[in-house]
Amino acid sequence: SLNGHLEVKTTGTKKEGYTNPEELFAAGFSACFNGALIFPLERDGHGDLPRSIRAEVTLLGDLPDFNTLHLAVHLIGKIEGLSKEQTLAYMKETDDICPYSKAIKGNVEVTFEAEE
Repeated sequence: SLNGHLEVKTTGTKKEGYTNPEELFAAGFSACFNGALIFPLERDGHGDLPRSIRAEVTLLGDLPDFNTLHLAVHLIGKIEGLSKEQTLAYMKETDDICPYSKAIKGNVEVTFEAEE
């Protein structure tokens, strides 16, 4: 990275000490989504609640037909002190706020899950 705080080795196969593009996308998406989640939480007086977002990104499609390759994302969220239903509602609202969500809308299927 430009600031030197991120250095990764990538590969398209499973290799010790390497990551893949799907894991990198998951890291970026979950960080962005977690950051965007603060806006509706602060609006409702919940900005100080600890929260976490985990993204599971899957590469789908059939090889050797590269035209079928696409991503699917499953976001799992937890907001301490809120019910699963409340957390899920905040996550769905955040889907309209997060820049990553906006960038992939209509191109990547995103599903949501809340944990207590």
